[in-house]
Amino acid sequence: MDIDIFFLGTSSGVPTVERNVPSILIRRKGEHIYFDFGEGTQRQIFRLGLGFSKKMKIFISHLHGDHIFGLLPLMQTLTLFKRRYPLEIYGPVKLESFLKYNMELLDIEPTFEIVFKPIYHNTILDFGEYYIKVIRNLHGGLSYSFRIEEKGRPGRFNADKATKDGVPKEYWSILARGEDVKVGDKIYYSKDYVIPPPIRGRSIVYSGDTMAFDGLIELARDADVLISEATFTSELKDRSIETMHMTALEAAKIAREAGVKILVLTHFSARYNDLTNHLIEARKIFPATFIAKDLDVLTIPYVTP
Repeated sequence: MDIDIFFLGTSSGVPTVERNVPSILIRRKGEHIYFDFGEGTQRQIFRLGLGFSKKMKIFISHLHGDHIFGLLPLMQTLTLFKRRYPLEIYGPVKLESFLKYNMELLDIEPTFEIVFKPIYHNTILDFGEYYIKVIRNLHGGLSYSFRIEEKGRPGRFNADKATKDGVPKEYWSILARGEDVKVGDKIYYSKDYVIPPPIRGRSIVYSGDTMAFDGLIELARDADVLISEATFTSELKDRSIETMHMTALEAAKIAREAGVKILVLTHFSARYNDLTNHLIEARKIFPATFIAKDLDVLTIPYVTP
């Protein structure tokens, strides 16, 4: 199944006429995985017809208003919709108290369980078919970057050999998953029935708000997509340092060093009406660079053996 990346907000601290504040949705096998949830994100979800009834996880990179002020309206909406499924929220440790205090203040009594889990540097969260790695970045306070990566899959199952060897068909799917099977005294080894090479899992990295740092290069190593903040162009390098953000040029250098396939720039300062210079300076270093616009969708196709 394809992975779809929806860019719900691509501005930085404040929205503009064309751009909402930050939020990204990754849809995989019907599950909705959000990274940041700025004010107005719900409306973007409605505009794309994505709905709120799916299994959801929300990852918050840091506790700045443009990244979290959409959470409280979401809690109210899900309660009004009488959601029953649990909602998983991952973020800096103080996020839980922020939510609890404000929900109590606003008399929001959710109809669903909120499962909050704090994140830390080098946290690795295993979700079965994929995992999410978290590292602390350089944006002041507790601020994080994320890598979501699918686990690899075996290569193509050799049905002809399985038939020739008399492997019962009910065990074919088990062998194809990379597991060995014992039938009586006979052991069928998966490696004998799967044609290499194995299929590498797809990977997406989200920088969050941060200055450039070597750890982001390693986090993004060989990723399919790097979604990086590019708040400024190089002419405002001093301002980027002052506010602990990146320029488009710095994002491109990270993409090149990490060997990613595609770089998507986002989180643009509201001062920019035209993002042409962002694209020009980044593509000089990394040609496979694109500018994210609100409501854009990027699809990473499913690879079959």
